[in-house]
Amino acid sequence: MSILGTVQSHTVVRVPDKAHASMAPFVLLLVELAGGRRVLGHFDRAEPPPIGAHVIADAGKETPVFRVVEGSS
Repeated sequence: MSILGTVQSHTVVRVPDKAHASMAPFVLLLVELAGGRRVLGHFDRAEPPPIGAHVIADAGKETPVFRVVEGSS
């Protein structure tokens, strides 16, 4: 099962807390799902996608890791 949505906002975390230090820098996305629900998740690249890009992640992980849907950016 997958989570599909549209990027509403993003931020690049360059100086995270100690628990996430090994991941820095990383992109955090705010994604709107069908029906209006919003979720936070990581992005699979160092540069954020454009606002409005369609993204997808595998369901079931505590924090979803999104990637751009091919042909949507």
